[in-house]
Formats: sequence, C-alpha cells, structure tokens
Amino acid sequence: MRQPPRLALRVSSATIRLIDRARGSLASWIFEALYGSFALCYDRISKFFFAGQWSVWQRTALDHLEGGRVLELGYGTGDLALEMCSRGYEVMGVDSSPRMHRIARVKLWRGGCQGTLLIGSSAALPLSDGSVDAVVSTFPSSYILSEETWTEAWRVLRIGGSFVIVLSGRLLAVDHRSKMLIRFHSLIYGEQRPTAHLDWSVTPGFDLRFERHANAQGVADLLIARKLV
Repeated sequence: MRQPPRLALRVSSATIRLIDRARGSLASWIFEALYGSFALCYDRISKFFFAGQWSVWQRTALDHLEGGRVLELGYGTGDLALEMCSRGYEVMGVDSSPRMHRIARVKLWRGGCQGTLLIGSSAALPLSDGSVDAVVSTFPSSYILSEETWTEAWRVLRIGGSFVIVLSGRLLAVDHRSKMLIRFHSLIYGEQRPTAHLDWSVTPGFDLRFERHANAQGVADLLIARKLV
C-alpha cells in the first residue's frame, strides 16, 4: 500500500526568533511571579514541577563547602540556608526579594536557626573583605554572569575559599511523569545550553571546575570556583 506523502514543515528563522523571544518572556514572567506575588507557592511548585529533585540538586552544593562561615546569594525561601544551619554552618544570605526575605526568615525562625538574612544585591555585598569561607548560589538568574557579582564574591571570600554554584538541573526520563515534566520544561526553557560553554570571562581571580552530580532521577551541573591568591 502506498504511503501518503509527508508534509515538510519549514519554519523561518524569523519565526524561530519570535518563538525564542516568547519563550524567554514567559520564563521571565514565571520567575518574577514566583519571586513576587506567588512566592508563598514557590516550594510547592518547585517540588511538583521538578519531581522532588529541586531540593536534592540544591544540596549537591554542600559537598563542596569548606570552613564554617557561608554566604548564600539568592537564598529564596530559605530551604538551603536552613539545611546549612542544621549542619552547623554559620549562615548569611543576600536576596533582592522582600517577599522571599519574609518567607525565609519565618522558615529559619521555626527551624531554630540563627542565620542572618539580608535584602540586598550581589553587586554590593554588605560584608567585609575576606570574611567568609564559602559563597553558594543555587539556580541563580542572570546576575551570576555579572562582573560585579564575581568581583564582590572574590572580595568577601578568604584566600582559598570557594564560590559554589548549582547552575542547572534536569530530570531523566525514568517514568511517565518525568517524561511529561521534561516536555513541559522544554516548552518553557527551550533547549538547555551546556553551562560550561557560557561566557565565564567575568571570573578573573578564580580557578574554575565544572562537576556533574547524578542520581536515578536527575542530573545537576555545578561550577566550583576557588579564589586564588
């Protein structure tokens, strides 16, 4: 039996650019909503749409912390800050969102944590030179590629201290739910670029190392930057 002819779908470069812009606008809107009016739903949403792996990926940063005094950039709802506090770290944090600050403070208070959480910018950290052993940031936004962020991280770190960043995470297609979530992530974020291929020229004064942490359900990509003398 003859097969019907296949129709070739041709998409112009202009259409692709339009789709990319629309996808970028949607991702930005979701990010702003989660850090704004939907901040109270952040934990539940991240847990559901990443099949419980979001907090698992965050905690991969803890394997690379040295020393006792840690600064978290973009602490969000305070999950990682609370975990670090429970492990005996002296925790400080800076985040630009007043809503996240309120949520995180309550979470740390309920958890009996004495961490210091501030509202501020990664481009102007309210800490003295060489005052922390490590800086950590998980799933940061575009500020992580800012020269000001890296200059400030270098300033507040002691010599030999590390800037540990969980850059991205992705689910593995292990069951029907994860396959559906992967399709959703692709719709929102598009094809993920290898994070090691981003422009890291803003990181003078650091020795960079990329690592990948994997488990049965997903993969997290990390950047560990050690401050040089």
